Amino acid sequence: MAKPRIAVFSGPNATISNSPALVTSSKGRLPGERMLEGRFDHIVGQLLYEPVTVRIKKFSAHPLEEDSRELYHDDGKEYYEVELRPEDGPYLLPYMGRRKGGPDGIPFEAGDMSDPELNYGGRQFFYPDASRIFADIDRTISGRDERGEANILDRKADFDFIRALPSGGFTSRGEVGGVDYFPYRPPALARRPRHKDLARITNEVSGTLSAADYEGMIWMQGSPTVEETAYWLGLMLDTDMPVVCCASQRPHGQLANDGDRNIVDAVDYIVSGLGKGLGAVGMQDQQIFAARELKKGDARPGGYKTTGGHGGVLGTIGPPITIWYKPAYRHTSASKVNLSHMPDSVEFQDKADDSGLVSVPIKDGDGRLRGEAIPRVHLVKFGFLMEEDKTHNPDHEVDIMARIERSLAEQASENPESPKLHGFIYEGQSPYGTGAGGQGAALEIATYSGMPVVAVGRSDPWGTVPLGRSSWMIAGSNLDSTKARMLLMASMMKLGRLPKASDPRNPTREERNAVASKVAQYQEIFSSH
Repeated sequence: MAKPRIAVFSGPNATISNSPALVTSSKGRLPGERMLEGRFDHIVGQLLYEPVTVRIKKFSAHPLEEDSRELYHDDGKEYYEVELRPEDGPYLLPYMGRRKGGPDGIPFEAGDMSDPELNYGGRQFFYPDASRIFADIDRTISGRDERGEANILDRKADFDFIRALPSGGFTSRGEVGGVDYFPYRPPALARRPRHKDLARITNEVSGTLSAADYEGMIWMQGSPTVEETAYWLGLMLDTDMPVVCCASQRPHGQLANDGDRNIVDAVDYIVSGLGKGLGAVGMQDQQIFAARELKKGDARPGGYKTTGGHGGVLGTIGPPITIWYKPAYRHTSASKVNLSHMPDSVEFQDKADDSGLVSVPIKDGDGRLRGEAIPRVHLVKFGFLMEEDKTHNPDHEVDIMARIERSLAEQASENPESPKLHGFIYEGQSPYGTGAGGQGAALEIATYSGMPVVAVGRSDPWGTVPLGRSSWMIAGSNLDSTKARMLLMASMMKLGRLPKASDPRNPTREERNAVASKVAQYQEIFSSH
């Protein structure tokens, strides 16, 4: 019987796709060089160069093996003899690599990664895709399964490994950090994806899933930001297959790494069939989180929580895998902003009194999202005592006003790469989404300059932003600001800009009514996704 096939995507800044530095073992060091502290040398999973026959001391795998000596077959020898071969897979062995320099080279040290004279070590420890991580898990480099056996992944499914926006790259092949791959260590070489890369993620995932018969998919990304991509995939993918997002608080190969277990749990969840129709989820610490509510709270195992105040954990891995709840909000195949609902070009009135429509291309000729179509949405936060004075003067909010000015310039630009869709998320008081008068006045100008503004509560809101408090501002439900940002980006590609007023500081009644009508369309999406 054919095994199910799962697509595994490597994403950016991913601890789950990282490993500790490769430091030269003591066995690889010469007399007079620093030896590693402690009674044991450290060992790293590596391949043999050629077959070798070794003798293994009997009763050395566990302190109580010899206590049951009478149960063992006795061949008269105190050792087992076995041939190890390169095709067996990685074995834990001393790391013998040395840096170029001098007649015998120089030991690699962890401190190399902070030395600019060594180009911060010159090596990468992020994996270019997940294939080696899966091999290590199957090989029991990371530990055996509960039955004490290997191949915990391979016996359940086949896997395709896709470098969607990977953390590690092949510089010898011309790949460039910040363009082709996105690490976060060493800090001096850290690179973050750009807003246009969201189209690259969407296209890579959607195209891959449509090209083969997959049972489900796994997305691997950095632990602080996987929550945003998980929600985005849940909004954009027109599928009912399980979409599982995994992260890790500790690198692969580090003591008590949690990412490997999350991968195994993700595979179990997919092959169980229980995840069909549940949308995108986060798989963390044996809990199944709805993508809409997933949030990192701390950098430790168990550090993920739910937002919104009213659930968000859909199930547990167990055993057995158990689904306790199902999402009530639209996602994946039921999403009104998934790729199937996205127009090739979005058309809208640029100004309230325009008779014609403006058209902004969203997809290319192959139905893929254009990078320049991804909207630019900025976050504004309210804090107590932020009023400049009693006037509520919008010009005091120089950050908001500068964003408005730049957005209008980009919309007017003839550069085809210039973004044409812009918006704001306002993180106000919980749960009302209200705040400083000056900020509100500046954001109202943004609205009548064609830029949707979504109000959410601060930090981790529990209650929903009340509806009907403003005709020009969208109520962001109980979404936190980063999730609301993703939903506004998706919504703008479907609905376009708000109709601009001739004078955004003094809109007419007709212009206000036109904006209110368009805001209502946005509100329908925000109240259901």
